[in-house]
Amino acid sequence: MSARAAPRVAIVYRLDRMGGVQSVAHTLIRGLNRRGIIPDILWDLPPDSRLMAERGLQARYQPVKFAVPSKRIDRLPNTLRYLAWVPNLVRSRELPERYDFYYIFYNGFLVEPGEAHVRYLSGPPLLPQLQEETRAPFRALRWLYRRALRRRWPVYEYHREDHYVINSHFTAGLFEQAHGVRLPVVHPPIDVSDRSYDPADLPARDTLTFFSRIVDYKRPEIVLQLAARHPELRCVIMGGVAPVRRPYFEQLQALARSLGRPDAVFLDNPSNQRVREELARTRFYVFPGINEHFGMTTVEAIASGAVPFVHDSGGQREIVHLPELRFRDEDLPGKFDGLAAYPEGELARLRSGLAGHIRQFSAESFTAKMLALLDESAERERAQDARQAEQPPA
Repeated sequence: MSARAAPRVAIVYRLDRMGGVQSVAHTLIRGLNRRGIIPDILWDLPPDSRLMAERGLQARYQPVKFAVPSKRIDRLPNTLRYLAWVPNLVRSRELPERYDFYYIFYNGFLVEPGEAHVRYLSGPPLLPQLQEETRAPFRALRWLYRRALRRRWPVYEYHREDHYVINSHFTAGLFEQAHGVRLPVVHPPIDVSDRSYDPADLPARDTLTFFSRIVDYKRPEIVLQLAARHPELRCVIMGGVAPVRRPYFEQLQALARSLGRPDAVFLDNPSNQRVREELARTRFYVFPGINEHFGMTTVEAIASGAVPFVHDSGGQREIVHLPELRFRDEDLPGKFDGLAAYPEGELARLRSGLAGHIRQFSAESFTAKMLALLDESAERERAQDARQAEQPPA
C-alpha cells in the first residue's frame, strides 16, 4: 500500500438500488469515510445518488464495462440471469486506475496476484450452489458452464488463492461442505445504535409486518394469509421492488384484496424514515423465506422492538435463537396464533432477551472487522518496505 495519507480503496458492487448487500456496502463506505477515505465504486451503473445522500455517504464512481449490461440482465428470468452473468468478467489489470485495496462483493472481478483485497460472500458457495438443483434448466446451465464457459469466464469458481470472508455460520457451513474450507464469518452490519424503543410501548403496537426485498422466494404472501386470520392486526408489506418485480408486487396487492384485507399497506422502495416509522409500530415481524442466508431486516426489526417470527432455517437461526419464535410450514398458522395470544409480559420478556442477543450484529462490529483487513494489508506492506530498505545495495 502506498504511503499516501488516504489509501485508494475500491468497492466492487452495484449500488444503484437498495438490498442486503447494498446495505453492507453502505456501512463499509461510512466506516471508510470516517477515516477520511472516499472509495471508488466499480460497476456499470452509478450509485443511487438519493440513497447515498440520505445516508450521508461519500464515494466516487468509476464505470466498468460488462459484456452484458446489468440493466439488461435485470429483465431476464432467474435461470437465464445465472447464464447472462458468465461473460461479465472484469480484471483489475484492465482498470484505468490502480487501488491499494479492493473490497469485492462480485465474484466475477479478478485481482492480480499480490493485490490486497477481500471478497465478501453473502450467499451459498458459488457453482456448487447449483448442485442440488435437479430441474432441467439448472442441469443445462451446469453442463454449459463446465464444458464451454468456465475456463474463459470463471465467474462461479472459488478462487482459492484469494482472501474470502462470509456472512453467516450457515453459509460458512455450506461453503465448507462444497469446498472443504472453513471461511471466517463477518456478519452483515445492522445499524442498531440509534434504534431503540420504549419497553412500555408494546400494548400500543398494532402491526404485522413483512420487510425485505419483495420477491417470490421470500414468500410475503404467507404474511397476508396470517393477516387474514388476524384482522385485529394492521398489515404492512414493505421493501425494495425492482422494475422486473412490479407484476409480482401487484399480484400481492390483488391477493390481499381476495383475502379480505384490502386495508393492507404496501410500501415499495420506502424511504429509510418510513421504514423506521413502520418498524416502531410493528408488533410482529414475520419472515417466511426458507434458508435465508442471514436476515438483516430481522435484526433491524428486533432492534426496533418488534417480536420476530421467522422460518426455522438458514441464518435466521443465528439471529432468532429462541425456538418459540421460529416455525416450520406445517406448524405455521397454529404457532403464530399461539404467539399472538401471548400475554404482554411474556412478549416483553422475549423481545428484551433478543435485544441483547443482536448486539453482536452491530454496524460497529462489522466496520471494525472490515477495516482491520485494510489495516493488516497496510502493515504487511510497511513491513515489506522496511525489509527492502534494510537490504544492502547490490
